Amino acid sequence: MWFKMRRVGLDYIERAGKTYVVECDVDAPRADVWQAFVDPTTWSEWFPGVQFASYGNSPEPYGVGTFREARVGGQRFEEYIVTWEEGKRWAYYIDRATVPLARAQLECTEFEDRDGGTRVRWILAADRRLLMWLAAPFFQRTIDSLLRKAMRNLEAFIQARRADQHSAGKLVGG
Repeated sequence: MWFKMRRVGLDYIERAGKTYVVECDVDAPRADVWQAFVDPTTWSEWFPGVQFASYGNSPEPYGVGTFREARVGGQRFEEYIVTWEEGKRWAYYIDRATVPLARAQLECTEFEDRDGGTRVRWILAADRRLLMWLAAPFFQRTIDSLLRKAMRNLEAFIQARRADQHSAGKLVGG
Protein backbone atom coordinates (compact mmCIF):
# COMPACT_ATOMS: atom_id res chain seq x y z
CA MET A 1 0.00 0.00 0.00
CA TRP A 2 1.27 3.45 -0.89
CA PHE A 3 1.00 6.58 1.30
CA LYS A 4 0.94 9.86 -0.60
CA MET A 5 2.88 12.83 0.79
CA ARG A 6 2.60 16.55 0.07
CA ARG A 7 4.81 18.10 -2.58
CA VAL A 8 7.24 20.59 -1.00
CA GLY A 9 10.19 22.73 -2.06
CA LEU A 10 13.50 23.61 -0.45
CA ASP A 11 11.83 26.38 1.59
CA TYR A 12 10.00 23.63 3.48
CA ILE A 13 13.07 23.26 5.72
CA GLU A 14 12.11 26.57 7.38
CA ARG A 15 8.47 25.65 8.05
CA ALA A 16 8.39 21.87 8.58
CA GLY A 17 6.88 20.49 11.76
CA LYS A 18 10.23 18.91 12.67
CA THR A 19 13.71 19.28 11.21
CA TYR A 20 16.67 17.04 11.94
CA VAL A 21 20.25 17.98 10.99
CA VAL A 22 23.30 15.72 10.96
CA GLU A 23 26.83 16.67 9.91
CA CYS A 24 29.72 14.36 9.20
CA ASP A 25 33.14 14.72 7.60
CA VAL A 26 34.29 12.42 4.82
CA ASP A 27 37.97 11.99 3.98
CA ALA A 28 37.43 12.32 0.23
CA PRO A 29 37.24 15.18 -2.27
CA ARG A 30 33.88 16.92 -2.57
CA ALA A 31 33.60 16.01 -6.28
CA ASP A 32 33.85 12.29 -5.45
CA VAL A 33 31.36 12.54 -2.58
CA TRP A 34 28.94 14.50 -4.78
CA GLN A 35 29.23 11.97 -7.60
CA ALA A 36 28.39 9.06 -5.28
CA PHE A 37 25.35 10.89 -3.89
CA VAL A 38 23.86 11.77 -7.26
CA ASP A 39 24.51 8.31 -8.74
CA PRO A 40 21.70 6.22 -7.26
CA THR A 41 23.18 2.97 -8.59
CA THR A 42 25.97 3.22 -5.97
CA TRP A 43 23.77 3.74 -2.90
CA SER A 44 23.29 0.03 -2.21
CA GLU A 45 27.08 -0.25 -1.92
CA TRP A 46 27.51 2.34 0.83
CA PHE A 47 24.23 3.51 2.42
CA PRO A 48 22.93 1.04 5.05
CA GLY A 49 19.60 -0.54 4.20
CA VAL A 50 19.44 0.67 0.58
CA GLN A 51 18.66 -2.34 -1.58
CA PHE A 52 18.00 -0.47 -4.81
CA ALA A 53 17.84 3.08 -6.15
CA SER A 54 17.52 4.50 -9.65
CA TYR A 55 16.28 7.44 -11.66
CA GLY A 56 13.79 5.13 -13.37
CA ASN A 57 12.82 6.45 -16.77
CA SER A 58 13.92 10.05 -16.08
CA PRO A 59 15.90 11.38 -19.04
CA GLU A 60 19.44 12.70 -18.71
CA PRO A 61 20.77 15.14 -17.79
CA TYR A 62 19.48 14.62 -14.27
CA GLY A 63 18.55 17.62 -12.16
CA VAL A 64 15.52 19.44 -10.76
CA GLY A 65 12.37 17.49 -11.61
CA THR A 66 14.13 14.13 -11.90
CA PHE A 67 12.20 11.17 -10.50
CA ARG A 68 14.06 8.76 -8.21
CA GLU A 69 12.85 5.49 -6.79
CA ALA A 70 14.39 3.53 -3.93
CA ARG A 71 13.88 0.43 -1.86
CA VAL A 72 15.25 0.85 1.66
CA GLY A 73 14.84 -1.72 4.42
CA GLY A 74 12.09 -3.43 2.43
CA GLN A 75 10.10 -0.20 2.02
CA ARG A 76 9.66 1.66 -1.28
CA PHE A 77 9.96 5.40 -1.88
CA GLU A 78 9.27 7.62 -4.88
CA GLU A 79 11.05 10.96 -4.79
CA TYR A 80 11.46 14.11 -6.88
CA ILE A 81 14.59 16.22 -7.01
CA VAL A 82 13.83 19.86 -6.09
CA THR A 83 17.40 21.20 -5.82
CA TRP A 84 20.49 20.23 -7.80
CA GLU A 85 23.35 22.66 -7.25
CA GLU A 86 26.33 20.86 -8.78
CA GLY A 87 28.77 19.82 -6.06
CA LYS A 88 27.00 21.88 -3.36
CA ARG A 89 23.42 20.87 -2.59
CA TRP A 90 20.97 18.17 -3.57
CA ALA A 91 17.42 17.84 -2.23
CA TYR A 92 14.29 15.82 -2.91
CA TYR A 93 10.82 15.45 -1.50
CA ILE A 94 9.21 12.08 -1.01
CA ASP A 95 6.10 11.89 -3.16
CA ARG A 96 4.87 8.59 -1.81
CA ALA A 97 6.11 5.69 0.31
CA THR A 98 4.99 2.29 1.47
CA VAL A 99 5.50 3.29 5.10
CA PRO A 100 3.38 6.06 6.71
CA LEU A 101 6.18 8.13 8.29
CA ALA A 102 5.14 11.65 7.34
CA ARG A 103 2.54 13.83 5.61
CA ALA A 104 5.43 15.66 3.91
CA GLN A 105 9.15 14.94 3.90
CA LEU A 106 12.12 16.68 2.31
CA GLU A 107 15.72 15.51 2.48
CA CYS A 108 18.50 17.94 1.63
CA THR A 109 22.21 17.14 1.53
CA GLU A 110 24.79 19.92 1.45
CA PHE A 111 28.49 19.50 0.65
CA GLU A 112 31.41 21.80 1.50
CA ASP A 113 35.19 21.48 1.49
CA ARG A 114 36.53 20.74 4.95
CA ASP A 115 40.11 20.03 6.06
CA GLY A 116 41.13 18.23 2.86
CA GLY A 117 37.85 16.34 2.69
CA THR A 118 34.14 17.06 2.60
CA ARG A 119 31.63 18.13 5.23
CA VAL A 120 28.26 16.49 4.52
CA ARG A 121 25.18 18.06 6.12
CA TRP A 122 22.00 16.01 5.89
CA ILE A 123 18.74 17.80 6.68
CA LEU A 124 15.48 15.87 7.06
CA ALA A 125 12.37 18.04 7.34
CA ALA A 126 8.99 16.43 7.97
CA ASP A 127 5.42 16.83 9.08
CA ARG A 128 5.37 13.60 11.01
CA ARG A 129 2.67 10.96 11.17
CA LEU A 130 2.13 8.77 14.23
CA LEU A 131 4.93 6.31 13.39
CA MET A 132 7.56 9.07 13.27
CA TRP A 133 6.11 10.70 16.40
CA LEU A 134 6.47 7.42 18.28
CA ALA A 135 10.09 7.15 17.14
CA ALA A 136 10.83 10.75 18.23
CA PRO A 137 12.70 9.94 21.49
CA PHE A 138 15.44 8.08 19.60
CA PHE A 139 15.05 9.33 16.02
CA GLN A 140 17.87 11.94 16.16
CA ARG A 141 20.30 9.38 17.61
CA THR A 142 19.25 6.87 14.96
CA ILE A 143 19.80 9.19 12.01
CA ASP A 144 23.10 10.45 13.52
CA SER A 145 24.32 6.87 13.69
CA LEU A 146 22.95 6.06 10.23
CA LEU A 147 24.69 8.98 8.53
CA ARG A 148 27.99 8.35 10.31
CA LYS A 149 27.96 4.71 9.22
CA ALA A 150 26.96 5.71 5.68
CA MET A 151 29.79 8.22 5.48
CA ARG A 152 32.38 5.68 6.75
CA ASN A 153 31.08 3.26 4.11
CA LEU A 154 31.16 6.00 1.47
CA GLU A 155 34.76 6.85 2.34
CA ALA A 156 35.76 3.18 1.89
CA PHE A 157 33.73 2.96 -1.34
CA ILE A 158 35.47 6.02 -2.81
CA GLN A 159 38.91 4.78 -1.75
CA ALA A 160 38.25 1.36 -3.31
CA ARG A 161 36.98 2.97 -6.52
CA ARG A 162 40.09 5.18 -6.72
CA ALA A 163 42.35 2.16 -6.13
CA ASP A 164 40.55 0.24 -8.89
CA GLN A 165 40.92 3.19 -11.28
CA HIS A 166 44.60 3.52 -10.36
CA SER A 167 45.19 -0.21 -10.96
CA ALA A 168 43.35 -0.07 -14.27
CA GLY A 169 45.45 2.95 -15.27
CA LYS A 170 48.67 1.06 -14.48
CA LEU A 171 47.54 -1.90 -16.57
CA VAL A 172 46.55 0.30 -19.49
CA GLY A 173 49.61 2.53 -19.22
CA GLY A 174 51.91 -0.46 -18.90
